[in-house]
Amino acid sequence: MAELSDIERFQRWLQSILAETENIENEKDKLRRQIQIESAIQETIRYKELISISEEIAPPFVERNSPVRVFDQNESVKKENTNSTCGSCEKQISPDLEFCPNCGDFL
Repeated sequence: MAELSDIERFQRWLQSILAETENIENEKDKLRRQIQIESAIQETIRYKELISISEEIAPPFVERNSPVRVFDQNESVKKENTNSTCGSCEKQISPDLEFCPNCGDFL
């Protein structure tokens, strides 16, 4: 038997989860879960068909070498809010807030 692809293994896993829904006692919960899983199985089958038709479909999982946005330590230095006005837009703000709700500037 040929080794299953990841998408085929995923589909079989969904089918096994669907069989387990018979153990759900509440009929409303059982029906809701069955619909969710059946929808996922249908999307899996549709994706497999699209892959067989065209090899130009991008893989669903992308590995990235680095995060999308690099965090800069200097960027988020928290300033103590000692007065009740924003330093950027001069609007009145609550002293317990860490940002100005008017301009969005962090204090």
